[in-house]
Amino acid sequence: MSSQLNAPSSPSSPQGFLVGGPADLSRDYGVTRLVLMPRDPHWMHAYWEVAPYTWDEVEQNFGREVRASGRPVLRCHSLLNGDKRSFFDIGVQLEARNWYVFSSIRGGTWQVELGLVLPDGRFVLLAISNTIQLPAGQVSELEDEKRGLMKAEWEKIYELSGGGRVGVGSLEMAKISALRWEFLRGISSWFGGAPGSASWARPREMHKGFWLVADCELIVYGATEPDAHVTVQGQDIQLNPDGTFSMRFALPDGLLGIPIQAVNRDGDMSRAVEFAITRKTQ
Repeated sequence: MSSQLNAPSSPSSPQGFLVGGPADLSRDYGVTRLVLMPRDPHWMHAYWEVAPYTWDEVEQNFGREVRASGRPVLRCHSLLNGDKRSFFDIGVQLEARNWYVFSSIRGGTWQVELGLVLPDGRFVLLAISNTIQLPAGQVSELEDEKRGLMKAEWEKIYELSGGGRVGVGSLEMAKISALRWEFLRGISSWFGGAPGSASWARPREMHKGFWLVADCELIVYGATEPDAHVTVQGQDIQLNPDGTFSMRFALPDGLLGIPIQAVNRDGDMSRAVEFAITRKTQ
């Protein structure tokens, strides 16, 4: 069934504009559709609307009890050269109208179907999404000579990225970016030794004012049930509404342990993951 293909068209004026004056945005647009968007190498986000004409078609083909007996799912297909290679189902609530989907397979090409799984195992299709490509989550093998930037270009790129304006991104990231930028600007005119941070890679000798500094950070992210209690390195963290979390760590020399534990709302189930990262600056 392809109910998402027979959506009614909206009335329009001869010039192509919608007829009528300004109006509030509607929660329902009367069109069945399913949209899939990439988030990161393991996560994608889907949102949908199922219009009345699609339900009418489903009930005609499968009976009026199909909505009560069917289990709503997102059927997630991994694609290879445009062909469906494998799939898994994620149980959803149709009233939610959107869902975050986790894939244990990093990257790849994906398409999802919204539908109902009947008690006899049949799948009732409601809508088909677009196709997306999740990022690979690894360093690109391509080399781009334009990655090296002269100081004269730093100011321009920083301004274009919203640097210095609170309200672009989170407040925390704005502060981090501002501090990092001020530090880089300070060391660009420094000639008398390495910066004070012990984690920075220091030049061993100074030759005619030539120098190099570099540093790196660590980003940890994950997800669990939205009502779970999560600790990272023994500290409580606040989850996003969808159960996801992410944080940025400084990465000093030596061994850094990052234990992560999640406990369900009832307190009778728990899961734990621990990262052990070693850094050696030479």
